[in-house]
Amino acid sequence: MALSFEVQRRAAGQVVMLLRGELDQESVAALHQALATAVNALPTELLLDLSMVSGVTAGGVGLLLAVRRAADQLSCRLAIHAASPAVRLQLRARGLADDLRNNDQQT
Repeated sequence: MALSFEVQRRAAGQVVMLLRGELDQESVAALHQALATAVNALPTELLLDLSMVSGVTAGGVGLLLAVRRAADQLSCRLAIHAASPAVRLQLRARGLADDLRNNDQQT
């Protein structure tokens, strides 16, 4: 299933991005641009809702790490909210669950 995403801007500098589908190499370019736009708007907090992500590849994990670095440089808090089992599995397998400041209690 192709990746789709929705960006919601909330009060107090919070941006929420809801992703649906496969976070794979084919979807990384479009998502990278959307995330860059979201981070460049200088939010104080960027929440990634990955509850509807059905799969994630190494390229997708790499993108999440790149977003983390960009957010850190801009003093923006990045958090993964409600990660799907597929996402949690990939983050744990790569030892990255803590690195991405998970808000999901199941990670």
